[in-house]
Amino acid sequence: KRWLYSPAVAPMWYDAVYGENAARLKFGRKQRTKLPTRRDSLWYGDGTRLNLYYQDKEGNVRTTLVYEVIDAMSEVMLGYWISDSEDYEAQYHAFRMAIQTSGHKPYEIVHDIQGGHNKLNRQGKQPTSGNDKTQGFLDRLCHIHRPTMPYNGESKTIESIFGRFQQQVLAQYFNFTGQNVTAKKLTSRPNMEMVAANRDKLPTYQELCELYARCR
Repeated sequence: KRWLYSPAVAPMWYDAVYGENAARLKFGRKQRTKLPTRRDSLWYGDGTRLNLYYQDKEGNVRTTLVYEVIDAMSEVMLGYWISDSEDYEAQYHAFRMAIQTSGHKPYEIVHDIQGGHNKLNRQGKQPTSGNDKTQGFLDRLCHIHRPTMPYNGESKTIESIFGRFQQQVLAQYFNFTGQNVTAKKLTSRPNMEMVAANRDKLPTYQELCELYARCR
């Protein structure tokens, strides 16, 4: 057992047993990022499941997605947009709300590697000045915007903020969907018996949007 789990041997079989992502997180090279000490220095943008069930017009129990923009230093949730897809339109509305809430443009934006961000930076709002015609929405919004590796929660603190928001706020509602599949706490699991027994009390889509706004 000591030989199998030794640093020289374990990387040879770990990914086959636990998956490539788990092996990368355990044995991959790590680097530490120094977080900013001033507001609006760094914004994180990321989409996640809105962890509350709702009832659609046909009476089906559903979930939806939300795209959030958060200031890294203060951990303030600046802007968001609720939609069924994490596309460039949701990202545009979330960043626009973040600008209106903050009153300032960020110096740097960090986001995932997704086609939506690329399309947002190509399209965005059509600029009026001559030099800005070649720039996309994100280029005009900040000085630097860079992507992070997908499915790598350690690369940005917004994942930690999502986790605490789910545990401390959203989990108090009976229609909580639970956190992601890798969460090990019993309190992070959905109470499907409670949801089934109170299906008629599930919020509508409009009520879900209002509830999420209050939770934020």
